[in-house]
Amino acid sequence: MPKINVYLPDALADRVRQARLPISRICQVALTQTLDGSGNAGYDAPAELVLPEPVDLTPPPNHHVAAILRQSYDVAGAHGSATVRTIDVLQAFLDEGESLVLNTVELLGFPVAAIQAAVRDATDTRTTTAGPDHPSTGGNAPTMTTGTRTALTVAATQAQAHGSAVTTGSHLLLGLIEDPGSAGQVLRRVGVTEAVTPAVLSALFHGFTFGRMHLGRDADSAALRSMMLTLIERIDQLQRQLATAGR
Repeated sequence: MPKINVYLPDALADRVRQARLPISRICQVALTQTLDGSGNAGYDAPAELVLPEPVDLTPPPNHHVAAILRQSYDVAGAHGSATVRTIDVLQAFLDEGESLVLNTVELLGFPVAAIQAAVRDATDTRTTTAGPDHPSTGGNAPTMTTGTRTALTVAATQAQAHGSAVTTGSHLLLGLIEDPGSAGQVLRRVGVTEAVTPAVLSALFHGFTFGRMHLGRDADSAALRSMMLTLIERIDQLQRQLATAGR
């Protein structure tokens, strides 16, 4: 996915960082609404998945998961690997950095830095260890391993069980947690799997879904507050102008 820089005033940037908002997804929704002239764009709209190879997911990934999957190919390619392993997907998850479920994992006591260190330890051998899982790409795009596709299937199956129209970040994390390969090993080593169970991820998904049910109402309230603040500011300006003219 192409990157577009968003510049914010210092004070607003600080508030956004403190709130740990998913900036990319919020901007995608706002831009889609502006371009389409509609208010029905949502965080959970299926994304058009453009990858070097076909990856069929039912239900399809949302924009967040699609960005992670696309980035996982770049991660594998950066290591000179011909395969996209589950640990590449986990690294892309960390790199994307705007997952609400990842923020929740961190709040549960598993810092992203600790997970990143474990991923780094697990991938340090990739450039030095020979074997069928670490071949040179030879200039070709990496391809997903069977283990990675299995993890994605687990994620999509969980999404189906939730009745979700899309495969979300919480579903993807479940697929990585239950992975018997490299990503699952890292998450187990850090201790994530002891606290972040399938039941916890299901609760997070339903909690996020419930919160988004009120997105339209909250957006209307925010717009009203913005209009009121603008009106108050203009009244203050008029009062100052009248006071100056009366002197």
